[in-house]
Amino acid sequence: MRRGFNLIELIFTIVIMAGIFAVIPKIIFATNKSDAFAMKQDALFNAVSLTNIASMLAWDENNSETISIVQTHDNNIPCSTSTFLRAGGFLGSNTRNCKESFSASAIGSDTDEDDYLSYNDIDDFNGTSIDVNLTDKTKYKIYTEVKYLNDTIFTVTGNKMTIALDNSIQTNTSNIKKFKAVVGYVGGRGKDKNISSFYYYSANIGQITLNSEAW
Repeated sequence: MRRGFNLIELIFTIVIMAGIFAVIPKIIFATNKSDAFAMKQDALFNAVSLTNIASMLAWDENNSETISIVQTHDNNIPCSTSTFLRAGGFLGSNTRNCKESFSASAIGSDTDEDDYLSYNDIDDFNGTSIDVNLTDKTKYKIYTEVKYLNDTIFTVTGNKMTIALDNSIQTNTSNIKKFKAVVGYVGGRGKDKNISSFYYYSANIGQITLNSEAW
């Protein structure tokens, strides 16, 4: 009966064990790196989804009260006092005009909408912070904000209106809102680092409605 290993077998065993212990740390490192990449990718996809949700919301809270273009504090873009049509309006329709006197709301004035799933206009996203993929050492966050932009630089040619966006923030209400979603990384030491930003520009053009007729 054999009771032990010979020297060659022992050497082979040591070589195999050394190879295993050399590979294991690399596997663990690759797995952790893959998980970190997946977490970052998930955070970016979430930011894209939030931007898409914002793009489908009403321009202002008062759009739920009227289908017309709402009035802004500094109404720089002309509106006809006879037809109540602004450049870009539709003749023969009472939609997308500026006849009714509903005014655009100030950013942050909406209440009772603290969950992004219940947001009903783009303003509600201002100041939102969402945690994504939390772990003990890494954390991703999405920060969103909405601001009014300067709309005083414009040209009108017939029924076509062109606005030059200069990205300067307006304190008062204007006809252009800028939505921004920032993906940030917070490391184990709590140091923030912005990874990417997504933008969406929303214009005060009223609500879209569809007319129906009986068959």
